[in-house]
This record gives sequence, C-alpha cells and structure tokens, in this order.
Amino acid sequence: MQQYFQFSCHVLMISGFFSLVLTGRLDLPSIFIFTTGLGVSCYRSEKGLPALLSGRGALLLSFAYIVFFPFDLAILSQSFIPASIHLVLFLQLAKLYQEKTDKDYFYLIVLSFLQILAASSLTIDISFVATLFLFLVALVSTLMSFDMYRSERKNTAQSQQVVMPLSGMSLWATVCILLTGFLLFLIIPRVGTGYFTRATAESLLASGFTDRVQLGDIGQVKLSNAVVMHARQISGTPFAVLKWRGIALDRFDGRNWAKTARRRFPLRMTADGEYSIPRITHVEEADRYEIFLEPLATTTLFGPHQVRALSGRLQGVEYDDDDSVYLRLPMAQRIQYEVVSDIPDRARMFADSSSEDRIPDDLPARYLQLPRDIDPQIEQLAKQITANGKSIIEKASLVEGYLKRNYRYTLTLSWAPGPQPLSTFLFQAKAGHCEYFASSMAILLRAAGIPTRLVNGFLMGEYNPVGSDYIIRESDAHSWVEVYIPGRGWMEFDPTPPDPNRPEINLAMQLSHYIDAMDLFWNSYVLVYDSGAQLQLFRSAQDRVQSLQTALRDTSDRWIAHGHYFSARLSAGAAQVARRGAFWTVFIAIVLAAAAYKHRRILSTQLQIWRVRQGRSRATEDVVEQLFYRAARMAERTTRKREPAETWREWILGLPDPHRRSLLERALTVFEKSKYGQLPVSTEEFSLLEQTIQDVKTRRP
Repeated sequence: MQQYFQFSCHVLMISGFFSLVLTGRLDLPSIFIFTTGLGVSCYRSEKGLPALLSGRGALLLSFAYIVFFPFDLAILSQSFIPASIHLVLFLQLAKLYQEKTDKDYFYLIVLSFLQILAASSLTIDISFVATLFLFLVALVSTLMSFDMYRSERKNTAQSQQVVMPLSGMSLWATVCILLTGFLLFLIIPRVGTGYFTRATAESLLASGFTDRVQLGDIGQVKLSNAVVMHARQISGTPFAVLKWRGIALDRFDGRNWAKTARRRFPLRMTADGEYSIPRITHVEEADRYEIFLEPLATTTLFGPHQVRALSGRLQGVEYDDDDSVYLRLPMAQRIQYEVVSDIPDRARMFADSSSEDRIPDDLPARYLQLPRDIDPQIEQLAKQITANGKSIIEKASLVEGYLKRNYRYTLTLSWAPGPQPLSTFLFQAKAGHCEYFASSMAILLRAAGIPTRLVNGFLMGEYNPVGSDYIIRESDAHSWVEVYIPGRGWMEFDPTPPDPNRPEINLAMQLSHYIDAMDLFWNSYVLVYDSGAQLQLFRSAQDRVQSLQTALRDTSDRWIAHGHYFSARLSAGAAQVARRGAFWTVFIAIVLAAAAYKHRRILSTQLQIWRVRQGRSRATEDVVEQLFYRAARMAERTTRKREPAETWREWILGLPDPHRRSLLERALTVFEKSKYGQLPVSTEEFSLLEQTIQDVKTRRP
C-alpha cells in the first residue's frame, strides 16, 4: 500500500505541475529543474532508496529560499505570481527529498492543490480540463490510499490485492464528483468574478486595424496562423459568402492609408439589451451571427458587411461615419457577442445599375482624395479600363475584373516597392497580396471620379462542420474596396484573385476540427456561463422537450388517423365483398378445408376403414388402433373409466359385466397382436372389432 500511495502522490504532483506548464506562463529553467527533480524522485521511490534530506536540512533550505524570494521577485521573475509559483515548486521539491512524516505528505498534497489553483488563474484554455480531471483522479486516489496506508501499516495484505479495486474506486469517485460539479455548474451561474474571468490571454498582434495603416501591414499579419475569432450563424442565408468587416480607411498618401474622420459616436443600449446602429443602406437581407473574439490589440469589432445591431457582454460600443464599430475601451480577454448585419442584394444592384443617380454633392471629398505625386500612368490606366463602363457598378466591375485577370497573388514580395508602390505593382511586378490589389482598385476608381474607401477585415475563414462554426485566423486577414453607389449606399468589391496555395483538407485538419469544436464549446458554454447563458440553456432545453412532445403527439395522431382510415376502408371493403355469393362459397370451402386439415388423421383412418370394408385393402395398425379405442371409449361411458396407471388388460378384467368383458378381451387380443406382434390382421379379426363396437353400443349394463 505504501508503494501505491507514493505512486499516486507522484501522479498528483505531475498533474498539478503539468497544468502549470500548459498555461505557457512557466519559464524553461523552472520546467527543466522541476521535471528532473520529479523524475529522480519517482525513480528513488520505485527503488525504495532512503531520503537525501533530513527534516532539519529541508527546513534550512526553505528558510534560505525565503531569503532568495525578494531577489526572484525583483530581478528574475519581476512579478509576484511567477515568483510565488517558483516558491511553491521549490518547497515541493524540498519535501520530496526529505524524510517524510504523515504531515509532510499532507503538505505535498496541499502544494499540488496550490499548483492547480494557480493554473486555473493563469489560463482559460480547454487543456486545463484534461489536467483537472487527472488531478481529481490522482487526488481521490492519494487521499484514499493515504488513509489506508496510515490505518493498515500493520496489516499483512499485499498491495497488489488492493491496487485495482482502489484505482477503480478512485475513478468512479472522480466521475461522481464531476457529475455533481456539472449539476452545480448548471444551477449556479457565475457573475463575472473569480479565476476564470480574471484570467487573460495574450493579445494577438492586429496590425492593419488602427487609424493609420502602412501598405504591407496586412501582408505581415497573414503570415501568422493564430486563431482570431470563431463565428457561428444563428439565422439568415446559410453558407453565404461573407467577409468580416473591420475598419474603413479613406486617405492614401502613396504609402499609408489613414482615417481622417476619427470622431466616434456612442451607442445606447435598448430595452432588449442590444446596441442598435442607424441603418445606412436599404435592407435586403439580415443575418445574425454569434462571434467569439480572441484578445486583439485593437478595439475594432467585426461583423459581416454593415452591422445593424450588437448584443453581448460589451462594455460600451461606438461607431463612426465609415460604418465601423468599436469597443469604447480595449479588452484584454476574450469576448462573445451577437451581431445583426444588413446583407445587400448584389444581383439586384447590378440589375438596377442603369438607374443610378449622380454622386451627391454632400458626399465627403475624402473618398475621392488622390496622392499628390500620383503617377500619371495610373490615371491613364483608369480611363482605359473604365472607358466602356456606363454606370458606376459597371466601371467598378471592369477594374475588379482587370486586376483579377492580369495580376498574380503572392505573399512573397520579390520586388522593392520604391517611392511609388502602386505604380511598381501595376506596371512592373504585377504580383502582390490583397493590400496592393485593394489599394490599386481604390485609387484607379478615384482617378475615374468614383468614391471609394479601403476596408480591412478578414475573409470568411475555414468552416468547421463538427462545431458548425467558422474559424478565422490571422492568415485570413484581408483588404478590399467599398464603392459608393448613389441611391444604394456602399457596395463591396474584391479585386484580389484566389490564393493558389490554399491548404488542402487532410486528416490532421479534420482532427483539428474536433479539437477546435471542443475549444469553442469550452469558451462559449463554460467561460461565459452567466445567468443569461443559464436562462438561454434552460429555455433551449425546454423548447427541445416541447418540440419532442409535439413531434410525438403529431406522430401518434398521424398513426391513429391512418389506423382509422385503413379500418374504414377495410370495413367498407368487407361489407362489399360479403354481399357477393362467391365470397361465401370460397369462405365455406376454406372452413371445410381447414377442418379437414385439422382432422386429417381421423379422416385418413376412416378412409382406410372404408377401403378394408370394400376389400380393397388390408387392416393396418392405425385402423385396428382406431377401432379398439372407439370400442373402449364407448364402454367407458357406461362403466368406470380407466385409470392412467392401469393397462388396458387390467381395466378390461376389472369390468363387472362378463359379456362386455369377454367382447373387449377378444378385441384387446386383436389390438395387441397388431400393435406389439407386428402381425397382419385378418378379415375375420377386422370384422370382430366392428362387431365388438356394435355389441358395446347396443349392450346396456
């Protein structure tokens, strides 16, 4: 038992330490030192080697580290939490290598619990669930084996006799604890405090989503594969090809895009908990998405096309003149919100392009701004491309198609941008990433007198069929153009050709879908499980139960209706058939055939008897048996019945009537001759059996 307890205690410490490692907040020297110390301790425990430190020595080392702690806090870790974790790890190693009493083992268990507690405050990742489950199993096993070890030290039972039962009991106890915790989780929502909400993740670099963006910033972001957000459609057109709109920029100086109208307007929350935004375009279709946004180094909120309303745990929302939406203050933790967006009907816009109004005079001139030193070739190219366009939509489509057909997409720029990056891209390199395509289209259309603005956001991302959500990564960062269509508002155009190097779906990607779906579930339904989420969960469960009841009721009613229908049809058909004479003829024939089949043996015997009477056949054993049994049954009617234990001869010899006894005795002789002697029955003997039947029938007692 001691060996099992020590093994379980080491597993407990490993699980607590591993939970700290998965947070990513533990430095490499600490990981190496503690891992080595644990490994050596496991080896020494397995071999039963003596302790390296005495209790006094471990105490002196602990005091020495307390003196070292301020140095670690001020210089090495430069933070209280990492320094405290170093202290816990050191104390645990010191306890591992000293001569241990029961109290020391208890201290080791407490120190492991402090590790898992520190991990819970440093991470909100789903990986914590796995380490927590392992920790709970090891904790239950350690506590149970610790108590057994203390109380059974003098017992001679072998540890092998209790290892498997104790391990199974520990596992089942942990499952019961988790089930109880899950019920409490559903009943008691969190209120926004505690370890989970205080835990923050590192903010992702989100260059390209500020008020000033240098040409090429989005290209740098696309080199990363980190997840930016998840999005799940709640309602609207399924699988609509969308982009996640971020920030719009209007001024270009040849190398940088900037936002000139930086004023933001606060949004007020409505009675139903939504931040409603004034509609700017004609509503053709509204889509609702649930978005789970990772910590970003920007206050920009993302949504498909033009956002109309937002809801969620958002601390203040603002919007600007360019239809972009922002948080009032940056948030250093993941946020979850729902967004309702207007999705314009592009096909209808193209169909009505001939009826465009002229560009209004009050449209800000900043949407037509051009760099001071713009290359004249760009203006000539703009006139050349748009010469055949009759409307703004047609001209924008011509520029979009020209760039897609004649230029190549790449993230590797093998050419120097020079003082005129767009000119170099358009007339020399003819290869670049989305920023160069979008910037070129925006400037070409402005050179043709068409208002445009550049938009930075993300492509739709990778659809995960497991979680029914979209995974948007930094590599999905994208730039496109919005063109002002008089009378209809802003319409997006994307001149960037498809990436020829898009990754193919393989087994590893399919497995990652399951992992990502679990992570999304953890983030959506565990970390942000508040009273609103609880109410929504209960309502969803109630709706599902009601829908199941309704479905069962409808199915039952449908089957009952079908039963009534077929019953009525069957009754009507039976009544119609019963009126016909042929039916009764067939019915009587079937009844007679069934009766004949049921009594087929008797009928066959009667037929044989008739054939014997006619001299056409000899009496068989079945015929003799049938005649003897008939005579015996007739005799039983007027005298006592044969007992089950009596033989036929005993019964006949016990009959009181001598004449009847004589008749039946002669018939019994013929019966025994046929049944047991296997001898043929003569005609006289057959006649004797028939005569016996007649005499018994007419003879009264």
